[in-house]
Amino acid sequence: MKCKIVTEADMPQVMDLWDYCFEKKDDPFFQWYFQEYCLRHNIILGGFSEEDGHLQNMLHLNPYQILLREQEEVAPYIVGVATDPADRGHELTGKLLQAAFRLLRRRDCAFALLMPVYAGIYQKYDFAFCYQKHVYEMPLAKLTVPEPSGSLSLERYRSYGASLFADIYAALAEGYNGLPVRTDFQWKKLLQAHQLEKVQAVVVYHGDEPRGYMFYQLTNDRTFLIQELVALTPDAKWTLLHYAKAHQAAADRVYWEAMEDDLTYLEFADANAAGRLKPFMMARCFDAFRALVRYDAPEDCPDGEITLLLKDGLLKENNCTVILRVEDSVLSLEKTERPFQAVISMGAFTQMYFGAYTFTQLVEAGKIQVRAYAPEVFAFMDCLFPKCVNFINEYY
Repeated sequence: MKCKIVTEADMPQVMDLWDYCFEKKDDPFFQWYFQEYCLRHNIILGGFSEEDGHLQNMLHLNPYQILLREQEEVAPYIVGVATDPADRGHELTGKLLQAAFRLLRRRDCAFALLMPVYAGIYQKYDFAFCYQKHVYEMPLAKLTVPEPSGSLSLERYRSYGASLFADIYAALAEGYNGLPVRTDFQWKKLLQAHQLEKVQAVVVYHGDEPRGYMFYQLTNDRTFLIQELVALTPDAKWTLLHYAKAHQAAADRVYWEAMEDDLTYLEFADANAAGRLKPFMMARCFDAFRALVRYDAPEDCPDGEITLLLKDGLLKENNCTVILRVEDSVLSLEKTERPFQAVISMGAFTQMYFGAYTFTQLVEAGKIQVRAYAPEVFAFMDCLFPKCVNFINEYY
C-alpha cells in the first residue's frame, strides 16, 4: 500500500468510500462537507493499492487548536477513518496512522484527537481516552431542578451568528483543559453544520448581558437532545433546563452530554436519573520529546527528577529514554541511556500529559510500569502533571 495526500483527482474514490461507510451522497452534511470543506480546509491521507491504484483506506485530518495546559497546541482531529471492505483484515489502518503521524511530526505537531465509534480499533495503536462526559438520559418529566431567578430572560433564535455565543464559550477556558479554540472559522463551520441538522439555539440574558446558551434538537423519536449547554451561573443553567422541560408536549425524553464535572444531578429527586460518565474523545501523542520541550512545570512543583522510557510500538522514532528534571519550577529534559525508573506507553503518556489521570492513577491501573516504588517520585510526578478536567464538544 502506498500512502499519500489525496488530491482532487482522487476525490471520487474518497466520496464513494465515505458514502459506503458514513453519510450517503444525498445527505445534506455529505454535500456540504465535500463541496465546501474537504481539501480546502483539511488534509486527507489515503492508502492506495500498488497494484491497481484503488483507494484502500483513508483518514481525514481536520485542523484544530486546543488549550492544553494553558498553551495553544495544534492537534488535528482525525475523522473519516475507513477501509474498503475488500481490503479489511490486513492491518492497513496501522500503516496509514503511521504515515499520518510522520506527516504531522514534520508539521510541528505532537498530538492528534480522535472520537472512536469503537475504541478497540484504536487502543492497539495507543490512542487513549482523555475526555469524558456526564451523560443524562431520562424522561423529560424527571428533569427536576431549582426554579430559576425571575431576573433572567430567554430568547430563541432561528438564525444566528457566532457573536451570540463566542464570549460565553471562551469563558470555559478558565475552568477546563483541552478545550478547542473556536476561531471565527471554527464557529462558522459549527453553525453551518447546525443549520444542516436543524439545531436550534436559545440564549439566557440578565438584562442585556448573555449568561448562557443551549443548542438543541427535537428529534423524530421525541427526544429533547441538548447538543451543547454552557452557562456562566447556576441560575442561567436552571433557566435553560426549565426551558427544555417545557417541551413535554413535543418530547418524551431528554438526552444531554454535560461536562465531566457537572453536578446537576445533585438536584434530582430521583437518584436513578443521576446519569453516568461516558468516555468520549481519545488522543495520541506521536512526538513525546517535542511535547515535553514545550511543557511548563507548575509554579508549585517541587524540585525532583525521574528517568522515563517513553515507548511507542507504532512509531520507532518516538521511542526514547529521557530524564525529566525540575529545579526552581523550571523543567529541563535530556535524552539518556542510563537505566530508567518507569516505562510509559504513548497512550498513558498522553493521558498524563492531558491531565486525564495522574501518574499514580496510571501506575495503579497498570498503564505505567515502575521498577521500584518510591513515594517521593510519585509525589513529584503528580505535582508535575496535575489532574485536569478536560472538555471538548466537537464531532468532526
